[in-house]
Amino acid sequence: MHNDEIDQHFVERQRERLLGLHDELVRIREGMAADEEDLGETEGDTTLDSGDLSQDIFIREMDASIGEQVERRLGEVDRALQKVEEGTYGLSDDSGEPIPRGRLEAVPEALRTVEEQQRFEQERRPPI
Repeated sequence: MHNDEIDQHFVERQRERLLGLHDELVRIREGMAADEEDLGETEGDTTLDSGDLSQDIFIREMDASIGEQVERRLGEVDRALQKVEEGTYGLSDDSGEPIPRGRLEAVPEALRTVEEQQRFEQERRPPI
């Protein structure tokens, strides 16, 4: 299958965008690791009251959530770059159907059509 909405020039521009996004996500991940290291070093120096402890727990949970999002997105960027090399960029990983050019412009690391992505996210969510 082939995506008729995209040409080699578009794919090359997307490859450059993906490489920039990859570098940005790696910098974020490294910055978070450095922040965590700094936090660990200063933690032993202070005694936290219950309010400070609650805030510290909240910040750590937020950092963990952001870290998971960065890792997930980095994996998607790496997969999209792999698809560029394979010649399958712009085709869904799930169905092989073409991903619309507009979606790829908005989300260069898109691996699925919008409908497939919605189904994927619904299946991933734990039941309430």
